[in-house]
Amino acid sequence: MIRRGFVASLPVALALALASCTEDPILATNSDTAPGFATPTIEVVLEAGELPAWRDTTYWGFVLPSTAAYSLSSDSETLRSRPLGRFSTIPDSLFVDTARVAIDSFTSAAIRLTIDTLASEIPAGGVELAAWSLSRSFDANEATWLNAREGEPWSTPGGDLLDILGADSLSFDVDSLTALPDTVFLPIDVDPDSLLKAWRETDGEPGFAIVLSGVGAEIRVNTIVLVADAVAEGLDTVLNISRVASPTTFIFDPPTPEPTTRLRLGGLPGARYYLDFELPDSLGFIELRGATINRATLEFRPTRAPDDPFELRGALAAQAVRLLADPFVYGEKTPIGSTLGDLESLDPDSLASGVTMQYDITSLIRVWTQIPSDSAFFPLRVGIVPVPENRQFGFWEFFSREDGPGLRPVVHLLFTPNPSFLLP
Repeated sequence: MIRRGFVASLPVALALALASCTEDPILATNSDTAPGFATPTIEVVLEAGELPAWRDTTYWGFVLPSTAAYSLSSDSETLRSRPLGRFSTIPDSLFVDTARVAIDSFTSAAIRLTIDTLASEIPAGGVELAAWSLSRSFDANEATWLNAREGEPWSTPGGDLLDILGADSLSFDVDSLTALPDTVFLPIDVDPDSLLKAWRETDGEPGFAIVLSGVGAEIRVNTIVLVADAVAEGLDTVLNISRVASPTTFIFDPPTPEPTTRLRLGGLPGARYYLDFELPDSLGFIELRGATINRATLEFRPTRAPDDPFELRGALAAQAVRLLADPFVYGEKTPIGSTLGDLESLDPDSLASGVTMQYDITSLIRVWTQIPSDSAFFPLRVGIVPVPENRQFGFWEFFSREDGPGLRPVVHLLFTPNPSFLLP
């Protein structure tokens, strides 16, 4: 968790970027071009350092590898990763028609993986994929490449592997495949009946690991399912059983770098950034209170791409939301209110070229302008949240208040002031 705050006085000479129609002087003799009741529309860009107050921060931990929508199995120079899991709901009986019958034995079993082929890569030398039993239990929310749980290291980094569950690894070779299959089966050959009954008695403990071997290989696994054939007492029919692994996680090395003073979106643990700020009641002689807000946006300038393997590989959507409490008090537990504006797409190529991200906060600023300055305080608190939040291993960062002028976040306003007088 990174926290920081800033309170500044509004500069006396505030630079305004005015985008309004040019009108003739008020004493113009041509009545056709007299301004009449027209009010200019003004565009102003206020950098974080020019506002009465601005605070921003990154919080992370909203998504863990155990709650992500995928698992990574990788054997590359920049990332080693393997899924871990347990089959904790293996049944001792099944319904057949309307009767429940006890399972006598398991005759065969395999672990079925569904693969995101577009997000996976097989090197020219091919890969081997195998399931292993573990000799040490793990905590799905705390396990890392080095630790089975907090304060308990693995005997060997990457998990304490006990026995390979299949007689042979499953091999893939790009020379013999036109495409990576989207479903693969890892057979369990080491006495499936004894193994599954042991897992049933221990709720799947201590668990299993999926190990990928092949330099440069990376496979994104969407689901891990146990499929088995069982024989029930008094029945000649073979029964088919399937159980989704639960819990699951994946451990990886190197770990995701902790957030700094930059504003981060995405990654694992999942990160978002929160901010609160104040607007001045007026800009010189121009009143903001009571003005008509045509459009208001928050804009953030991206930093360079993170180092491999944490670069964002696909588009990531993000949403501005209103925060219902002070994020610098409640942190990750800050309650979230309504959405502000539409989803915005973070495209890695655009971000790498320096294109700013803009989030529509018009509805929030419109409410603020209608509240008298001497009435109850109306906080301007906004969160920027990835949508969905559990899909990306990579992340992107944006400059914060603590960066230099020209890099900091800005508030962009397009508004029409409330006219202070009317011409006859």
